[in-house]
Amino acid sequence: MRKELGGVAMAVAMATTFVVAGSAPGMAAAPDIGVTDVVQTRRISEVRTSPDGRFGAAVVTEPSVADNTVTSRILVLSLAKPAEVRTVATVTGTTGRITNLRWSPEGSSLAYLAPRDGADEIWQVPVRGGKPGKPLDFAGPAVLIGGKHEAFRLANVPPRPAKILAFEWSPDGRRLAFTTPRPGGRPTADGVVFDERTMDLRTLETGEYDLTRNGLWLLDTATGHQRHIDDFVMGPLAVPGKPGMAWSPDGSRLAFVTRESQRPTDNLDTARILDAATGRVTIVDTAGARPLPSAWSPDGRSILASKDDKLLAVPIGGGAPEPVAALPAGTRMSSSGSAWWSAAGDRVFAMASDERRESLYGAPRSGTLAPATPAAGTLSGCSFDAARRQGLCVREDAATPPRLVVVDAANGTMREGHDPNAWAAGVRLTRPRAAEWTLPSGHRATGYRLVPDGCGGGNRCPAVVITHGYDATERFMAEENEWQYPSQVFAAKGYIVLLVNESRSSQDPRDAVAAMEAAVKSEVDGGCADQGRVGIMGYSRGAFVSEEAIARSTVFKAASAGEGGSPSLIPGSGQTAERVNGPLLQQAGPAAGSLTLSIHQFVKGKNVPAEFVVFGDETHVFHQPRHRAAAMNQNLGWFDRWLGS
Repeated sequence: MRKELGGVAMAVAMATTFVVAGSAPGMAAAPDIGVTDVVQTRRISEVRTSPDGRFGAAVVTEPSVADNTVTSRILVLSLAKPAEVRTVATVTGTTGRITNLRWSPEGSSLAYLAPRDGADEIWQVPVRGGKPGKPLDFAGPAVLIGGKHEAFRLANVPPRPAKILAFEWSPDGRRLAFTTPRPGGRPTADGVVFDERTMDLRTLETGEYDLTRNGLWLLDTATGHQRHIDDFVMGPLAVPGKPGMAWSPDGSRLAFVTRESQRPTDNLDTARILDAATGRVTIVDTAGARPLPSAWSPDGRSILASKDDKLLAVPIGGGAPEPVAALPAGTRMSSSGSAWWSAAGDRVFAMASDERRESLYGAPRSGTLAPATPAAGTLSGCSFDAARRQGLCVREDAATPPRLVVVDAANGTMREGHDPNAWAAGVRLTRPRAAEWTLPSGHRATGYRLVPDGCGGGNRCPAVVITHGYDATERFMAEENEWQYPSQVFAAKGYIVLLVNESRSSQDPRDAVAAMEAAVKSEVDGGCADQGRVGIMGYSRGAFVSEEAIARSTVFKAASAGEGGSPSLIPGSGQTAERVNGPLLQQAGPAAGSLTLSIHQFVKGKNVPAEFVVFGDETHVFHQPRHRAAAMNQNLGWFDRWLGS
């Protein structure tokens, strides 16, 4: 990464679409952003406010292409002076990360999960810094989680051993709830009956057939006694802090979420309540709503749940859910499911998203949620103190990397905090513009367009489409959407970049390709794009769309597909494409390799140029910095080769 700029970065936005360093006349323009800059962008994976609301803590990850490692740091800051931070803990490794950041109830220390001794366990460090220690020693085995393994599969998390999966302090500090991986070990001597509800192709590949469960435990912090409550299926753990659980305000009960299986496609959450004194567990009837166990009501009588366009209060003692607040049209709860009550119970706050951005929303009880601040860009990962109506959030947009901000929902203001990516002020970036396209079917697609200076006015540029499905939003080259397709680097090389979402109102695969075509047609008709030099790329769901487009459409002259593909290019699928209309690059880790290989062989059989690059020891979102840099450079080279920049 380029050396960070000291003091206040001397950066001004010029009258073009670029952000250029320098304010004095004649000063040289800033360099273009490069692949290493993108890969080494520092991400803020978790934030937490202290119990007294005065301080905040954040986990910042720092990838290194040279070392092929990722360093996780815990930063502590005063919310009164959020730009000033200190580091209290650091973990560096290829797969190791700091997760599940939590303040101790009295606010004097921070606890987190990390593989400091080789497997994920709970570590605790004084907030002033010092040597980390373990608040408990768990005697259970370390189980491999993450990657492609069926047991505790986490497709987007690096595989690593873990003794503990998640934990939560009770508000009074008397108890610590924690969960552990507890694979079953089913006998296989007489064969195993395949169960479509819990098994799939990866089950056969890994030879792991059990419905994996989580052990739920309680630690008595005064005596050190560990009590095993029971084993439950708590679902995939791809989100930090999963499986979801939270203590009631008085610390007497624990709400937690269970599922029917560990499969990522299983979205049927069940809310359960543990009575800490008796160990009794009861099920809460949420009437089909998604439980949000972190959002206990101030009186401890209910938890929040979401269903359709409403937030509901679900009584834990039985009874019908009560509507609490409505979501605005076109808005949905964020995947984190974070929500909070005010201390008096007269207001509710939640993380919600529309088609453009995620943000912190708030509403009086029985009202309609509205953004807590008018600030542009995305606010995510907020840790919110509803009593003080103040929170610490991550803010970013499509041309600004993530940084910390303090949101004051009482007056709708926001203060800038620590910026771990000050280097971005010294490189040239293209400001994306929101766009919307109408499909021939009448459905609507949304997204963003990055148009470099010089494109248009008689000068037509090559164009590339990047898609993943439905999450081209106001974020800075997010891995989930752009994967190894760095939009800003493509734009710096002279490509028009179109970040395109499929239509949410259509499930027809033909409309997915039509959305990509409509975006290109708009640029061609507007005199910006060269219709003879158009490419498409996508990862996972986007790989399906990219391969459908190169097989079904003549608009695209080259394609790239990562970690996925389309049945249309699989021989014998019953829907095999008749032709492939342009060269195809495929990139995949081991889990998607078998699918990708069959598609590669089909394309080669059509006498179409094709390359298949395999990355070993990788996850669905690549976690090794060197692999990410290599994959990005391969994509840039692929489209330069076939489209010419």
